[in-house]
Amino acid sequence: NIQFEKLQGGVCVNKVPLDFNEDSPELPLDKETRQLICVGNVSERTMKVQFSLKTDEEKFSIRFNPEVCTLRKGCACEFEVFISPVCTCKIDSSVMIISKSLKQGKEAMNKIELVGTTVYSIRLDPGELVEENKLGEGSFGIVIKGKFRGNEVAIKKMKQANTTPEALNEFDKEVKMLDKFRCDFIVHFYGAVFIKSKMCMVTEFARYGSLQDLIRKNKDIIVLMKMRLKLMLDAARGIAYLHKNGILHRDIKPDNILVISLEDKMIANGKLTDFGSSRNINMLMTNMTFTKGIGSPKYMAPEVLNKEKYKHAADVYSFSITMYECLGWCEAFGKEKFPLLLEYCRLCCKWGNGWNGQQQYLKMCLMLLKVHGYM
Repeated sequence: NIQFEKLQGGVCVNKVPLDFNEDSPELPLDKETRQLICVGNVSERTMKVQFSLKTDEEKFSIRFNPEVCTLRKGCACEFEVFISPVCTCKIDSSVMIISKSLKQGKEAMNKIELVGTTVYSIRLDPGELVEENKLGEGSFGIVIKGKFRGNEVAIKKMKQANTTPEALNEFDKEVKMLDKFRCDFIVHFYGAVFIKSKMCMVTEFARYGSLQDLIRKNKDIIVLMKMRLKLMLDAARGIAYLHKNGILHRDIKPDNILVISLEDKMIANGKLTDFGSSRNINMLMTNMTFTKGIGSPKYMAPEVLNKEKYKHAADVYSFSITMYECLGWCEAFGKEKFPLLLEYCRLCCKWGNGWNGQQQYLKMCLMLLKVHGYM
C-alpha cells in the first residue's frame, strides 16, 4: 500500500522530501542516481502534471521521466527522477510540481525538497570556499587567501578569458597531476572547482609566500643559512619525487617554491608548487621538445634555450640557479652585470656546448660564483 500526502491544487505525492541517499549512502559524481516518486490526482477534473527545477543549478543536472503526464481523476503516475552531481556537495535544493486543470486552466505549484550527499572527491563545491584577501595576480588569473572546511588555503582562480578549450585542457591536466602526488615536499592539493564560471584550484596556504617573496620583498625576515639549506633540501626532495615518478617540473625557480614554515624540526619547510608546465618523461621521448612558452629564461638549461630535446637534467639546471639565489640571497645574473637577458641566454648556450650530464650544472654554479665575485 502506497501512502500519499495531499498537496495544494488536488495533487498528492507518496514521498516528501525526495532523498537520493535512500538506497545509497553516497552519490557518485558524473553518474545518474535514480529516485521514484508517485504523483496522484485527487481533484474532480483531469489535469496535466510536470516537474520543473526552481532555479538554475550548477552543482548537478536533473531530468524527469516522463517529462509531462496527463492524469484523470483518481489516477497516479510514477515519475523517475535522475540526478547527476558534478562536484562533491550536499544537495539541498527543490523542484516544483506544476499541475494544471485542462478544463479550467487553473495552475498550482508545489515545492518538493531534494536532499542528498555525494562521495568526497577533488571536484569541490564552490559554496564551501570562503574568500578572504587577494595574494597576487598573473596571466592565469588571481590567487586569493581563503578557507576550505576550516583549513587556510590558497585559491588560484582562472580568468574568464582563459577558459578556451586549450586552457581548459591544461587546467584538467594540472589537476589530474596534482591529484596523483603524495609527497610532503609538494604543496598539498585539496581539489578544484570545474564549474566554468568559477574555475579554480585550491591548495594549502603558505604563510611566507614563495621563496622569491622572501628574498625580494620580506626584507624584515632574516633567514639563516641553516634554513636556506633546509629549503633547498626540501625542494630537492620534491624534485626527486617527481623524477622518480617520471615527471619533469619544467619551471623550477624561487617563485615556485612555497615557504610553509621557518621553524626548525619541521618535516617540510619548503614545497614545490605550480605544475602547469609539468609533463611525463615518456612524452618527451617522442621527438617533442616542449619548449614553447615553458619556463623562465634565466632558469632555463642550455638545451632548453637551444630548443633541443631535454630530460631530467633540465630541472637540475633550473634548481642549481635557484639554489645559487637562495644560498646567496641574491639575484643570479643581475641587471648590473647582465642588463640584457638575450645576452645572458647566448652566453648560457655557449657554456652549455660540449657539456655532458649533470656535471655541466656544477660548472654553471661555479661560473655564477665567479661572475658575482664570490670566487
